[in-house]
Amino acid sequence: MNKQQALNAFWNGFGVLAFEENSVPSDEVIQDLIAEGKASSKFRYITYQVLTDDFTGVVFPTASIWDKSNSWEKADILSNQIADYIQRMNTIKLDDGRMYITKGSPFAQHMGEEGDPSIRRIILNIGVQFFTEN
Repeated sequence: MNKQQALNAFWNGFGVLAFEENSVPSDEVIQDLIAEGKASSKFRYITYQVLTDDFTGVVFPTASIWDKSNSWEKADILSNQIADYIQRMNTIKLDDGRMYITKGSPFAQHMGEEGDPSIRRIILNIGVQFFTEN
């Protein structure tokens, strides 16, 4: 896997769809994914940033958990699941090295969505270090 593929695999490893933040599909595509059994909810997904560097730097991308609900419970459970996984994980193997993910500070922040009070968004902050030459 290259860096971008590894980030995609990481964020898609939590039982909900995850999309690079500039590539969120249309509602119709998400509906098709639900029909195919690849998603259970139109409005529960993760968006994430792709930032990369080489071994000399650490990047600090964000991700967002999106849920449409009257409660924060499901979004908080997913946020805690991701935090627990990061705490336990080792590096992720890449084609030309390894990638290491840590929790940023603050790790998780609740955000409202203007115009729709039922949308729950949690912004996640992480640090990523790539042990690669480029």
